[in-house]
Amino acid sequence: MSASPLLTFLRRELAPTPGRGSATLRLTLACLAATIPILTHRIPHALIILIVMYLITQEDTAATLIGSILGVVGVTVGLGLALLAWEICLDTPWLRLCFLGGFLFGGLFLKRVLTIGALGSAIGLPAALVMILPDIVPPSPEVLVEFVLWVWWCVTLGLSVNAGVQLLLSPGDPLTLLRREVDTRLHAVEQALRRLAGHEGAEPAAASLASLATAGMSRPLALLRTATLLHPWARERREGLAALITLVDRLVTAALALEALAPSPAEGAGGGRLLSVADGCQRMRRAFQQLRRPTSGEWVALTADQPGGTLSPLADMERTLDEIALAVPQRSEFPGQPEPVHRARPGLFLPDAFDNPEYVRFALKGTLSALICYVLFVGFDYPGIYTSVITCFVVSLSTIGASNQKGILRFGGAAVGGSMGVIALVYLLPNVDTVGGFWLVFGTGTAVAAWVNFGTPRISYGGYQTGLAFYKAVLQSFGQAVSATVVRDRLIGVFFGLTVFGIVEHVLWPVPALGALRARLAEALHLMADLARAGTNRDTPVVTAADVDSWRRRISQKVEDVQGLIESSKFERGAMDLDALQRRTGDAQIIFILLLSVARHRREPGLPEVVQARARRLDTAVAMTLQALATRVAGRFEPAAPDLEDALDALERSIADGTDAPGGAALTAHLAGSLALYRSLVASLKRLSPEPLATAHAS
Repeated sequence: MSASPLLTFLRRELAPTPGRGSATLRLTLACLAATIPILTHRIPHALIILIVMYLITQEDTAATLIGSILGVVGVTVGLGLALLAWEICLDTPWLRLCFLGGFLFGGLFLKRVLTIGALGSAIGLPAALVMILPDIVPPSPEVLVEFVLWVWWCVTLGLSVNAGVQLLLSPGDPLTLLRREVDTRLHAVEQALRRLAGHEGAEPAAASLASLATAGMSRPLALLRTATLLHPWARERREGLAALITLVDRLVTAALALEALAPSPAEGAGGGRLLSVADGCQRMRRAFQQLRRPTSGEWVALTADQPGGTLSPLADMERTLDEIALAVPQRSEFPGQPEPVHRARPGLFLPDAFDNPEYVRFALKGTLSALICYVLFVGFDYPGIYTSVITCFVVSLSTIGASNQKGILRFGGAAVGGSMGVIALVYLLPNVDTVGGFWLVFGTGTAVAAWVNFGTPRISYGGYQTGLAFYKAVLQSFGQAVSATVVRDRLIGVFFGLTVFGIVEHVLWPVPALGALRARLAEALHLMADLARAGTNRDTPVVTAADVDSWRRRISQKVEDVQGLIESSKFERGAMDLDALQRRTGDAQIIFILLLSVARHRREPGLPEVVQARARRLDTAVAMTLQALATRVAGRFEPAAPDLEDALDALERSIADGTDAPGGAALTAHLAGSLALYRSLVASLKRLSPEPLATAHAS
């Protein structure tokens, strides 16, 4: 990467985004507060107190508290297991090596199969580090046990101080914060459109479109994960809310593109369309404040009178708002329809935790890399690079791209933080005589690291590493620190660990992110095809709520995997068309939500038989189209797909004939709602496949 793209990347990633400044302030104050007991009680290993704050701190207090509790539990279990292992292997090096491998494998395996993967790291990594302590500090049982107890106390103290600061300064509910995030984005889009239309009443938005586009979806998605743990309402509608976040982010991106294309106020019909979309954003905001979507009386389709082939940003915004109005979750619209079945809280393990061989291979690769680093640093008698073992553990991720991304951020953050630490050691701290001066230097370095830490996932891990390297330099002892050896050894250890892991990862079961992305998207489309096909057999026309929920959980997991893999793919060679894949993922989310709605309201009692038959035919056509799309995404031979338009036209004719059937206004409203769902479903399937599929006309 040349200097110019790198500077552009850094300028974009370091720009202010909503909530970043307040989060940085809270973390800086928490770290400064932690230095009070550290300095007054001369607590050793103070670095641990500070780094756990970076690992746990979130925007909402619920996530911070849950993370703090799980962190203490995980570290307690890991250190307890390690102390028990010492009773067996402390004086037997080869047996200690076996326990080290076992803890590494167990931690990495749990990191992949637990729904909260960080708990696996909290158990496995401390236990593995305890196993290598005798090679770093004097191997005296008393010294080692005291070291472990101090580590546990430092973790507990750091999490407690951080949780206290977060509770005092940021008592935010995740669902409320998520609504605020969505409202901020819709308001920014609305006001931008009014300015482009030359409207004099446009208000200043709380955040710019550029900063919201840079922030992306990471913060709303993190809030959604926490909200689903605490609120049954959010848990029942998780997929719809995830689709909403994707669509609102698409609105922001399209509005930013529209600003770039139309620097002057629009006039005439174009200005009218701009104001119409702005009014749509306003109606959507008003509805979201009441945790619902606009009713049929509030919403008029924006794309109804627009040309079908238009690809302008404004047309994209009109279509996106219509999709939000149709796909956003809400309670039943039809009289007599039951409320959604409450979803159970997520289980401890992933559905395929003990069936998928990828998890075992993943753990074996990380364990082998860490053991190689351990044997080499012991063999060369260079304990200062023990961080190579930690590096192999933390950069061990599901794909090559994800590992490359984390490795680059780890080394880059260590270099930046180490440089900051050396500058503080050589030029600043020698001129400091008071605690106030130390806090000024310490707080400045913490604020820099925290600012990066609260950036997007593309850069946030680098902030954690910056803070870690900075603290290793300035908190070497309670006196004047004068040696830069720790900075040098850390950089060597990180580089060594990355090299060893990179070799092992490319030789042993390599998993490219782009290949995994296509495979996960294809799996999601296959599952959607099964969901569309459910109930089309006359012998089993009823789809139970449990059946729908089973598909829902599995498809949701695949879609979440795809969203994470898109970013990782950017760190691999040959990664192309990621923007197109990202848009396809968003369209797949809309199709998923529409399929869930169709499955819940499929073939209500009293529907005319001809309508049911035409609906079954269209369901089969949708399933076959999704199957063909999945085959195309996976890069295999593409089977022929049926003609969706022909099946949709047949359903429309049957519904038009069925409106005169007995059933009254409720049946008419239900038929109209079902037809709107199917129309949007067919349109979304066409957008998901920009190239025409081979068509097989059904007889």
